[in-house]
Amino acid sequence: MRLAVLYATSIVCGFCLMALEILGARFLYPSFGSSIDVWAAIITVFILSLSIGYVIGGRLADRSTDNQPLGWVILAAGALYLTLPIYALSVAESFGDLLGQYRFGVLVAGLVLFLVPSLLLGMVSPMLVKLAFVSAERVGRTTGTLYAVGSIGNVLGILVTDYVLLEFVPLNANLLWMGAVLAVVGCLHVAWRLRVERAAAPAPAGAP
Repeated sequence: MRLAVLYATSIVCGFCLMALEILGARFLYPSFGSSIDVWAAIITVFILSLSIGYVIGGRLADRSTDNQPLGWVILAAGALYLTLPIYALSVAESFGDLLGQYRFGVLVAGLVLFLVPSLLLGMVSPMLVKLAFVSAERVGRTTGTLYAVGSIGNVLGILVTDYVLLEFVPLNANLLWMGAVLAVVGCLHVAWRLRVERAAAPAPAGAP
């Protein structure tokens, strides 16, 4: 049950992360178009945010003894998803008017709009690893499985958003329901406490 909860969390967060990357292009399109510069900016923002999120999430995981910090991180990400529809298009338009003539303008807009929510979701993976890690002998298997499960969520987020959600669901509504799902997942983690289990290191040779 414990691992099922952690795997489900990884899939949900992975899905919402990649969905935001696809949806982000739609928010930037009216002001910056859909050129290669736009996609280069989006990819840069999300890789950068994941890198920073992994570092911060790893440090926070080292200080955590349960899943409540994880819940608050996911809840904060959900709150940003819920508020993005309020300002995303207007912010993108403002940066388009101000920096639209420069190739780096779309990168600045992408950083302002999407760095923080994607960074928060990037923090999730190392925190999940800490919660799932119960044996030093299985750290590779545990980490690999969690990242594989998260990647399944990433793939689903890309394909479902592209082929289904953008086809049948309004842009803002997509973000709103994803934000609601993240908020629910975050609240569940805050309410349902999972303590970090002590990892059992293998006994040294010759030890009694």
